Amino acid sequence: MKRRLTVRELVLLALLGIILLVSGYVMLYYMPKTQELAALEEERELCLAQIDAVEVRLNEKRRMEEELAALFAEGEPRELAPYDNLQQVMFELNGVLSSAEEYSLSFGTVDAEQTPVIRRRISLSFTAPDYGSARQILQQLHDGAYRCMLDDLRLTLAPNNGAVTVSGSIVFFEMAM
Repeated sequence: MKRRLTVRELVLLALLGIILLVSGYVMLYYMPKTQELAALEEERELCLAQIDAVEVRLNEKRRMEEELAALFAEGEPRELAPYDNLQQVMFELNGVLSSAEEYSLSFGTVDAEQTPVIRRRISLSFTAPDYGSARQILQQLHDGAYRCMLDDLRLTLAPNNGAVTVSGSIVFFEMAM
């Protein structure tokens, strides 16, 4: 004998069907799509960060290319001397500093950590008869045949005769072979 379902049982079955449909929608469609959107948003943020990093590198590259263009516009840049160029550097220093009243040089250790460019630091001190002579000596050192950088310069003016004492260091750059 077949029994008919009561209204209460039909309502409960309908509610169960609705719950099954909503649960199926949430579990099978809504949650995967939400996770996929979150993953895509994360990937988008990562891409934007990469784009920002590439733009910074691109701007830095453009700035360096402009500097190189400016250097080449001034003339052909000097090449780095090969490593262990000490004797030629000493000859050049002696020639430039010969116009000073007196000078002293102190050779430091060679910094070969940043290969292929090796840095040779030389502490120098010299006395020139006046400021113009001191400036001319410093300019000759800067513009010499070998790449160098003047560093930590201090000028002291003698009050009685106007002589200028210059102390500091000069760093010569050499190429490791």
